[in-house]
Amino acid sequence: MQPRKRKGEAGLDDDVDLVLRHVSRQFPREVARALCDADETVEPLGWVETQVTGRQRRLDRALSVRVGDERRLLHAEWTLTMNEEIAFRVFEYHNLTALAAADEARGGRGKPLPIESVVIVLSGREEPWPAHAAYRTSPARAPFCGVHFRIEPVYQRTVAELEARGSAFWMIFTPLAVDADARNLEAVMEALRARTNERDFAELGAAMVALADADKRERGLADVVHSCLSREIVMQNRIFREGKAMGIEEGFVQGQLAVLARQVERRLRRPLRADEQAQLAEHLRVDGPDVVADAIFDPESRERWRSLLSPRTPTQ
Repeated sequence: MQPRKRKGEAGLDDDVDLVLRHVSRQFPREVARALCDADETVEPLGWVETQVTGRQRRLDRALSVRVGDERRLLHAEWTLTMNEEIAFRVFEYHNLTALAAADEARGGRGKPLPIESVVIVLSGREEPWPAHAAYRTSPARAPFCGVHFRIEPVYQRTVAELEARGSAFWMIFTPLAVDADARNLEAVMEALRARTNERDFAELGAAMVALADADKRERGLADVVHSCLSREIVMQNRIFREGKAMGIEEGFVQGQLAVLARQVERRLRRPLRADEQAQLAEHLRVDGPDVVADAIFDPESRERWRSLLSPRTPTQ
């Protein structure tokens, strides 16, 4: 039997998608300052969790930020490869976010917030990407109608270029850099450890493991990152991958459960009881990994992630 390949929304393996979503949730300040295209002061105001009126479509990946005196919404996508499907996804999400922003503005008698979209590309062609791209809905000779967005191909950057941006968020992508090797990755890990506390280093280090594993150039850099991390961080990633590679639903779910349970234990600062583990597994089975991960990784909602340890209610 061939291993069952699971994909996230952006064509990523579930572990990469899950880790990047987690890092984004845990480090909104780093994400805002890294991705906003502005020379002014950038401050995150919180993740937007809303839905479009009449559509029952939840939007949970837009970050509300303040750039200078202006508020805006930052929409980030990550993908293994850039193609027309991704461009349409940006267009779709951008427009749904605009509808949600308009709904909220109408209720508060304000103006809809402007939206900035950026796509982080993890692999693909050697030819350099332009700084901006677009999804066009108008005819070729008509005035433009559609959505423009920025492209950030991290796999085409050098380690030095990513480090020079001064953000821990960019440092996690260094295993994908065009010139990444054992020497400069070890230096990156030392620098990351020096500028973060133990908890943040563990979170960012786990993200680097997943990204190194996702490198399509297969340069063996995951072993380099592993060597710089504690056994605990390495095992979290290994358990997930082994559960996924079994190619059966039970193994896959157990791999997800192991990673998600560990994150809950980090927040509780104690091991899960057997009944709590069982309730978390039930939420994972019924609600799916995206819903459970969003609840766990929401830094502002204590009640939301604690509800995962209680029996599901009929409204859940």
